[in-house]
Amino acid sequence: MKLEDFLSLVQDEEARIELEIDDEEDYQYHHFWLSDFRSSLDTAKYYGDYEVSSFSFEPEKERDAQIRIYIKQKL
Repeated sequence: MKLEDFLSLVQDEEARIELEIDDEEDYQYHHFWLSDFRSSLDTAKYYGDYEVSSFSFEPEKERDAQIRIYIKQKL
């Protein structure tokens, strides 16, 4: 499932999202508010076509994220 499709299922507009991005060389982290993503205000739109590998709720409290989503670029 693409990240954009997954995020369309989340109902809480004020959810804080943490992406863990596997770009084959290293891991990157990106944080954003779901409402910003939906209104195209955030650079997270760049990752919309990435595939969701897994997710977790209430991850480590770094940057107060509520949902951590692990994504990987389609090959």
